[in-house]
Amino acid sequence: MGLIRFLVPHRERISPASIERAYLTGLDEVPWACHLRMNGGELHVERRVDDSGCFHIPWSVNGYGETTLTTATLMERDRPYILEVELARGTINRLRNRVSDWKLQQTPIPAALEARLHQCVASFSEAVVAQSDPSRAAELAQATLEMTLPLTGELACSLAHAAIAARRAKNNKLTTLFGADLGHKLLDAQSAQRFLDAFNTAVIGMPWHDIEVREGEKDWSRVDAQFDWCTAHGLRVCSGPLLKFDRASVPDWLYLWEGDEETILSLITEHVREKIDRYRGRVHVWQCAARLVTGELLSLTQEQRMRMTIRSIELARQLDAQTPMVVTFDQPWGEHAARQESDLPLHFADALARSNLGLAGLGLEINLGYYPGGTLHRHAVEFGRQLDRWSFLGLPLLVVLTVPSASQKDRRARRPDRLPDKRWSPEIQAAWTREFLPVMLAQPAVQAVVWNQLRDDEPHDFAHAGLLDGAGTPKPALEAITELRRDLLF
Repeated sequence: MGLIRFLVPHRERISPASIERAYLTGLDEVPWACHLRMNGGELHVERRVDDSGCFHIPWSVNGYGETTLTTATLMERDRPYILEVELARGTINRLRNRVSDWKLQQTPIPAALEARLHQCVASFSEAVVAQSDPSRAAELAQATLEMTLPLTGELACSLAHAAIAARRAKNNKLTTLFGADLGHKLLDAQSAQRFLDAFNTAVIGMPWHDIEVREGEKDWSRVDAQFDWCTAHGLRVCSGPLLKFDRASVPDWLYLWEGDEETILSLITEHVREKIDRYRGRVHVWQCAARLVTGELLSLTQEQRMRMTIRSIELARQLDAQTPMVVTFDQPWGEHAARQESDLPLHFADALARSNLGLAGLGLEINLGYYPGGTLHRHAVEFGRQLDRWSFLGLPLLVVLTVPSASQKDRRARRPDRLPDKRWSPEIQAAWTREFLPVMLAQPAVQAVVWNQLRDDEPHDFAHAGLLDGAGTPKPALEAITELRRDLLF
């Protein structure tokens, strides 16, 4: 049994909710199952292996809110580490490594921002030499984080805009698909115009649960009308998922066949076939499968989910060989593996990418801040770094976003995931959008970015993540997206 100990001189900085979401990863960044507990003024992290690793924990920083920070690689030792010092060390280390990568790519770093990075390093040095007084060292390290985290956002955003400008020098505007899910009912005239101002692509979902409430009785009228509207307004269409491993996406009657894999596969195959036959030629991108990581459907094992995913891809390619096919993975950082035995999404995606199934791209579903079914919040540099990791698989990326605008309970949300960070507001949702969307658009591998939920006035998966509130009023994030589309995209 391996054990890493952290001194926590300022106990008020670490909450039970933070401890619940924290985890360790190895050098390959695969999360380990571990047990965390407070023991007096120490945080103990126990796991089955005793290898060196990095510790990840959601951490609150004044002026920045809660974000997941990562230590440098830590070995086991008798003397405990000071948690704030190690989080500051890891944050600065990862930022400096990223800056070094940018320089190797001959990306110019603004002199003012590089000078601030040197100031952050100097501040951290003070914390390191003060470790004989853990409380003071922790205070100095926390002050370093307060300097460093705003810098990460400014650096990532500055370089993203520079990269976008370089790409636009060749083509006036980016051709990235930029869209949102149209939801479960038709848009009114005002909402429709706002959508057209903000997006060049529409996502038309086809939940089996909505189409075939009773077995054998199918209603395609809403989907037909949405396709007609998109065609009339020249929008590109991303449709699906054809198969979504989520209870709310399948009809209740399908649970009569729970445990009968052969019958379930037959029913799913027939439904996927009907979707493709009906809308072939009207779709620009098919999402073949989604929620492969955290989805819970019919007690299916991960192996069964993979078999059904492969079958849906093969069938889609047979029926529509011309339209690009993507498979979408939620929790792309793989946090779930710290709580249950499971393959890392990146490894699952790598296997599919190498399988010659004809996949044209990979989707990353990022449901930001929701727990346990979402993705932990991270700073912009770490976000860009993760996009780089996925781009190494050699396939274009589709980023699917869900970002909250409030933290309280949402009676229309179908999923039980909660938001431990209580700072979310419409203004913070908009600020996140302005900072992070350019980071995605600057990444050449990212060919599409879509917003997972457009509206809060109809049943939805995640709380308060729409761009139109419960009264249909646009949130500030929609204005931010509209500005980005007007300035950068066709």
